[in-house]
Order: sequence, then C-alpha cells, then structure tokens
Amino acid sequence: MTVCGYMADLYGLLPGWGRMPPFLLYTGFGWRAMRLGLIQMDVVSGDKERNITHAFELMGKVSHQADMIVLPELWTIGYDFHNLGKNATYMGDGLIQRLSSLAAYTGTYIIAGTLPVKKGGVIRNTGLVFGKDGDIKGEYSKRHLFYGYLEAELMRPGRKLLYEDIDGVRTGMAVCYEFYFPRMWRKMAKRGVMLVAAPASWPAMHIYQWDVLTRARAIENGLCIAAVNMSGNYRGMKMGGHSRFIDPLGKVQAEAGEEESVLYADYDEKAYKDFGKQLAVIRLDKQRCFHA
Repeated sequence: MTVCGYMADLYGLLPGWGRMPPFLLYTGFGWRAMRLGLIQMDVVSGDKERNITHAFELMGKVSHQADMIVLPELWTIGYDFHNLGKNATYMGDGLIQRLSSLAAYTGTYIIAGTLPVKKGGVIRNTGLVFGKDGDIKGEYSKRHLFYGYLEAELMRPGRKLLYEDIDGVRTGMAVCYEFYFPRMWRKMAKRGVMLVAAPASWPAMHIYQWDVLTRARAIENGLCIAAVNMSGNYRGMKMGGHSRFIDPLGKVQAEAGEEESVLYADYDEKAYKDFGKQLAVIRLDKQRCFHA
C-alpha cells in the first residue's frame, strides 16, 4: 500500500472523519491523493432495469470510500444490441437524473462508464462525467466502434476527445477497443491528460491482449489508466474482468480478478504529474524525429 493509500484508510477509521475528502492534501510533505472506485460489474445482457438497480447498489456503497467512481462499458444493456432503441438512454431521462442526484448527494465524481445515448435520432456509445455538484462536466462518445459486430452497424462514432479537469487532474477517456488505436492516446497526452478512464467490455479469451495493451498505452504516454471491465457472461462468452489501475511506468498498482468486485486505487497527483513533466522531453524528441 502506498503512503497515500495508508493515510486514506487511516482517515476512514478515525471517528468523526467520515469519507475521505476529494483530495487528501498534506502540505508538510507536499502530496495529495484521490481515491478511485472501479466497479467491475456482473452485468446481465439485455436486462436494463436489473443492471441499473444493481449498479446503484454498488455505487451507493463505493461512494463512502471513493472520490471518483468509474463504471464499465454499456453496463445498462450488457453489450447487448438487441432492442437497442428501446433500451437507449436519453439526456435528461430518469437514469441521468438518478446519476446526477447520486453524485451531488455523495459529493462524488461519477464517470458513468458508457451508455447507449440517443440524440437527434442517432445512438452513440457515450461516457458521461458527473461532477460533485451533479452537473455533467464532460462527455465522450467512442470514436472507434467495434467493426464486424452490431455496435458499428447500429451506433455512430464520436468525433472529439475528452479533456476534463477533475479537481486539477486533466482527465481523458477511451473505450475498450480503442486500446488498439495509439494515436488518440498520444493526442490526449500532448494535451496534458494524466489520467484516462477506460470503460470496457473485454472478453476473457482476449485477456492477454488486455494485459499488454493497457500497460503499453500507459508506458508510451506517461499516463495513469483506470481500466474498468465487466465480469459475467454475454451470450455464452465469458467476460474477462481484471479491471486495473496502471501507473505511468506500466506497473499495475491494483487489479481485480475475474468475478464481480470493486477495485480501489489512489491517484498520486504529485508523483504522476512530475513524471509527466519528465516524459514531455521524450515526447518532444519523438516529434522532432518524426518530422526530420
């Protein structure tokens, strides 16, 4: 356990302190940490109401111990695209209001994985970032849809990357299959992103690629990655689990197993920010070599 992790647990045990504040700031040593709660849900394909109820049960528990909650990809439908129109989410509907209310009530940032959000007759695989006041601070729609499956046929790709400051930490988002597209990760790094939330629906049969790609994207860009996968089964296919928090050196600081679980990890702002400054020189050298 890191020093920040130890202090977070210590404060959680002290009577009268309650949950840890959004940043654990200790000016004598000059560091601060943010506790992330990664929810690796066992999702039932196509059972939207069950999945929503279960997710809120988990988030209610996690909100007492985390400053930021991250959910997996398409957790309301379990990556099931049958009856997609019926199961779509609309901005301002009951689910969005509940997520907003939970964030405001608990004072917790919620990165709501991704949802099948329908706007103007078009459905996109969209991640929403809810602030501690309940307002939507940012959104990201998956740009690289999984071709060869219904996702690419029934959804439209997004166009823009996410660059959102969460309590001073520049945060981005990528979704599942997008671990295979390194250029978008480099673009985020060049814009100063230091933490990427990566919701996923990654199958167990490709868990080796998950292991390599998640660490590779962290190493080559000097990023922390909160990769949140599903557990359970989708139409006979076992989901891979193994949600993980990876530091900029590619070290897996925390990792779940295959079953449903909540994974806690600490983002050490000072340590990772300093590393990013050092890596900026490497980025500049690579850019010069590319244009040489």
